[in-house]
Amino acid sequence: MEFIRTVAIFFSRLLEVYSFLIWIRIILSWIRPYPRAGSFTYFIAKAVDPYLQLFRSEKARIGMLDFSPIIAIGILSVVQSLLSVYGYYGFLTFGMILSSIILAFWTYGLSVFLFFSIILLIFRAIASLTHNPAMYSTMNMMRLSDPISDLVRRCFVKSIPKDSTVAIISLVITIALRVVLQRVFYTLASLALELPF
Repeated sequence: MEFIRTVAIFFSRLLEVYSFLIWIRIILSWIRPYPRAGSFTYFIAKAVDPYLQLFRSEKARIGMLDFSPIIAIGILSVVQSLLSVYGYYGFLTFGMILSSIILAFWTYGLSVFLFFSIILLIFRAIASLTHNPAMYSTMNMMRLSDPISDLVRRCFVKSIPKDSTVAIISLVITIALRVVLQRVFYTLASLALELPF
């Protein structure tokens, strides 16, 4: 039993290192998407790209943003967390598994989506307040925040609101939504840990 726990901790640490390599690959891909053969980034790409390819899909893209690496890291995080918990405690319960999934869904799902929405809404607010043509050119990428902006626009029944008004109200709502959802997800994860099975 002790040997299995040691192996679980070892693989947990291995997945932690692998996740770190994926983050390095993601960041370096912004600088050099196609690494030169024999370079440091080339070997990182060779190690992590086969795993990342499993998650590549048009469904994971919103505009110019590709969320497939986040999904891949999220799944690795759940497995790494479960191996770590098993390694330390010697057992896993349904509540532990459910708690890990809930936290991963928040950390690598909704939280990321809301973070990018907030960033894009900030850009939209600045672009609409300054009437900067360069910032307006990035509006095609800002479709991520459209559902919230459309909801805010529908609230103005009698008048057509300025884009800056919609952007600022949408930004405030998204920030508040992120704060509330973070609390809800952490509470759900804590409740899942208390399950008796």
